[in-house]
Amino acid sequence: MFIRVLILPCICVFSILLYLNHNGDRVINILTTFSTITSSGNKDKRLHGRFLHITDIHPDEHYKEGNSINLVCHYPATHNHHDINDKDWAPKFGKPMAGCDSPMDLMEYTLKWVVDNLKDEVDFIIWTGDNMRHDNDRMHPRLESKIFAMNELLTHKFYTEVCKDPRDNNPRDLAIDLIPSIGNNDVFPHNLLAMGPTLQTREFYRIWHWFIPEEQQKLFSRYGSFVKEVIPGQLAVISINTLYMFKANPLVDNCMKPSEPGYQLLIWLGFVLEEMRSRGIKVWLSGHVPPLEKNLERSCYHKFTLWTHEYRDIIVGGVYGHMNMDHFVPVNGPASRRFLDDLNSVQDYEDELMSEIDLPFLAQGSKPTNKESYMETVRDTIYGKIAKKLSPKRRKRKGKKPKTARDLQYKYSVVNVAGSVIPTFNPSMRIWEYNISDWEQQVLFQQNYEPWEQFFTRVDNIIKEEASAKTTRKEDKTVPPKMPKDMSLGPAYVPQLFSPTRFIQYYADLDKINDNYYQYIEEGLTEDEAADKAFKYEIEYTSEDGPYNKRSLMVHDYMEIAAQLSKDNKQWKKYLHKVFGSTGYTDD
Repeated sequence: MFIRVLILPCICVFSILLYLNHNGDRVINILTTFSTITSSGNKDKRLHGRFLHITDIHPDEHYKEGNSINLVCHYPATHNHHDINDKDWAPKFGKPMAGCDSPMDLMEYTLKWVVDNLKDEVDFIIWTGDNMRHDNDRMHPRLESKIFAMNELLTHKFYTEVCKDPRDNNPRDLAIDLIPSIGNNDVFPHNLLAMGPTLQTREFYRIWHWFIPEEQQKLFSRYGSFVKEVIPGQLAVISINTLYMFKANPLVDNCMKPSEPGYQLLIWLGFVLEEMRSRGIKVWLSGHVPPLEKNLERSCYHKFTLWTHEYRDIIVGGVYGHMNMDHFVPVNGPASRRFLDDLNSVQDYEDELMSEIDLPFLAQGSKPTNKESYMETVRDTIYGKIAKKLSPKRRKRKGKKPKTARDLQYKYSVVNVAGSVIPTFNPSMRIWEYNISDWEQQVLFQQNYEPWEQFFTRVDNIIKEEASAKTTRKEDKTVPPKMPKDMSLGPAYVPQLFSPTRFIQYYADLDKINDNYYQYIEEGLTEDEAADKAFKYEIEYTSEDGPYNKRSLMVHDYMEIAAQLSKDNKQWKKYLHKVFGSTGYTDD
C-alpha cells in the first residue's frame, strides 16, 4: 500500500514532465483553488460565480427633501400647505416617474446596502456610467469641474467602501474588481465627447486609475476604453466607450472613415477580441449606451453587432445602461454582415444617409415618456420576427422543416439593458450568476504570450497608421472576418465554464421605503435610525420566475422567451411590469 501511494504521484509528475518535454514553450498551471491567484496576482480570493451590474446613479447635490417635484426637486413649492402628503413633495429617497434625479441619500444608502449585502458575495462589479445629474436646471448649470467632482466622489466611495482590500497597502490590490465606463451625462456638454487624448479622457483615467491597468493608460486616454482580466487568464471584461458610436454625439459622423473615433475604436476592439481568443479568455462586454440600432449610428451599429457575432466563441454576453428599462434585445449578426456587404463605398453610405431623416434617441431628464411605445416596437419588430422564424406552421407553408431556437441561436447575440438606480422607475441593480462548477478542476496550458504593455503599444501604432492612411472599402479593418469553422460556440450558446446561469433582479420600492421612513420618524426614531430601518433593496424577480421561467440563460433561452412574449399578451403584461421596475407605468 505504501509503495502504491508513492508510485501514483510519481506517475502523475512523470506525465506532466513528459508533456512539457514535448511542448517546449508551454507552461502548465494546475489551479485547485482561487486562493493562489487574483487580479493582482498575489492575494487570497474566493470565487463566488456572481457579479454585480449597477448603472445610472445620477446623484443630484441640489435635490432637497420637501422641495417641489415640479421644480426638479431643486426649489421650494410656491403654494401653501406643502407637506409629505402633497404629490408635489420631494420625498427623502426620491419618487419614481417624477422626473427628478437621485437624491444624495439614495446614492449613499444604495452603496451602503451593497456593502452590507453584496460586497462579500460577488467576484467583480460592472458599473456602466452616468454618475452626474441631468442638465435640467438653468439656474444650476452643470459645469465640467462639477461632473469630475461627482464622478470622483462616487469612485472614491466604491473604491474605499466596496473594492479596496483593507489588508493590503498596495492601492491596486483590490478585493473586488470594478469595471467602470463613461456615460453620456459624465461628459460636458452631455453627449459630446471628442477623440482623445482630451482633458476628459485624461481626467477619467486619473479618477479611475485604481481600476484601469497601467499599461492601458495611453490607449484609454485616446479611446476611453479598456479591458480587465477579472479571473486572470480565463475571464475578462471589456469597458467600451459607446459614446464614440452614439447617434446623439455630434462629434461622431459614422464608423466608415479611419479618422472617425468609432472606426478607430472598432479596430481597437477587434485587436482585443482576437488577443482574448488567442489566449483562451472568455469575455463580457460592457458600456453605457446599449448597442442597438435605436441608439448607435447605423454603420457603427452593424459593425459592432458583427464583431459580437464573429467572436461568439469567446463572448459571454453584454451589459449596458442608459435607457433605464430592464429588458433584453437579440441582435442579428448575419443581417449586419449583409448590410455591410451591400455598401460599395463610404460615399455611397453617406449619400444614403443624406436621403433619410434618422432621429436619435434623446433622453429628456429622468421622467419616462413613450417607453411603452418603444417596448411595443421591440415586441413587433424583434421579438415578433424571432417568433415567425420559429413558427412551425409558417415554415410548413413555405415547405421548410421546423426549426428550434437552438437551430437559430448562432445568428444572434443578446444585448442586456439594465434598470437604473435613478428613480425613472424604482431603483434597481442585478446580480448575474455564472457557471464555476468545473473551475477548480480547470487546467490552464498557457503559452508565453506577448506582454500586455507590448501588445497595447503595437495596437496603438497600428491604429495610428490606419487612421492616417487613405482607405477604400476593401481595406476596411473594422469589418471582422468570419469566425473560423473549427471554433466551438462559447459560453453564451453551449453550457460550459462561465456560462450565465441565472440573474437576480433587486429593486428598492421607493413608495414603501418613504412611507416607512416617515412612519418611523413619527414613532420617535431619529432621521438616521429611520433611514437605516426603512431603506432596503429586495428581490423583484429572478430569471427562474415569470415571465422568464428559465433554468439557464443561453441565447436560445432568450429567443424562446422573445417568441413567447410576442404571442402571449398575459406574459407580455407581466414582462412590462418588470421592465418598468414594478411601478405600473404606462404611456397614458
